Amino acid sequence: MKKKGSRIFSNTILLILAGISVIPFVYMIITSLKVTYNSFDFSISLSSLTLSNYVEIFSNKNFGRYFLNSAFISVSGVILTLVFSSLAGYAFAKLEFKGNDKIFLFIVLTMIVPAQVTMVPLYIIMKYLGWLNTYWALIIPIPSAFGVFIMRQAILNVPKELLESAKIDGYSDLKILIKIVIPLVKPALITLSIFTFMGAWNSFLWPLVVTTKDAMRTLPLAMSTMQLQHINNYGSSMASATIGFLPPFIFYLILQRKFVDGVSLSGIKG
Repeated sequence: MKKKGSRIFSNTILLILAGISVIPFVYMIITSLKVTYNSFDFSISLSSLTLSNYVEIFSNKNFGRYFLNSAFISVSGVILTLVFSSLAGYAFAKLEFKGNDKIFLFIVLTMIVPAQVTMVPLYIIMKYLGWLNTYWALIIPIPSAFGVFIMRQAILNVPKELLESAKIDGYSDLKILIKIVIPLVKPALITLSIFTFMGAWNSFLWPLVVTTKDAMRTLPLAMSTMQLQHINNYGSSMASATIGFLPPFIFYLILQRKFVDGVSLSGIKG
């Protein structure tokens, strides 16, 4: 009886906390459907709700370009991160070569260096390569040591005997990675995809630094400009925030379901 009461109490607390965390998102969506110049306008009236803020944003002739830029950069960044992180993670986890642990330690240590510190030398490199105002400058820096760390830790849990059996059957390291290791570490891949997509989509400072042409702007940059143009209309600002928030949120919801499937499949195959 006590156990049941404790469970009900803990579930109640969790529901209250979940409700509190949802309040800002509800406020954002409701405010985006109103033309209001008061940030403390909490009134809800069906007659005052309008899609004019969204119509104004979508009517921008370059909005489609901004959206496609962000989508292309984010998806490309996810693919690039998964490929390089998987290859590096497998090498550090399962291959024996001189300096393995030391090189991996050095890579992990780069995670403590703030991104702002490396921004200037990275900008100089991009300028020297002639990649300013190109997708290369926006996509190439996305993979990081975090992805290598995640994949290495996941691949360490793959049984060594399984890989040795594959080598006896004549599998190369690349084939072992693709055919055996990748299916077993699918949850780690999906987790890394979520983090990478959300980070690339919401990136603001780096695109601001390496792009000056309007055609290369990403959606967060464009949204900030639109908010400045309508700084008095909080409804327009909330509509911009909602549009910027929805794609990574939807991406997360889709992969969250597949994440659970990946855990189940990986457990069966293991």
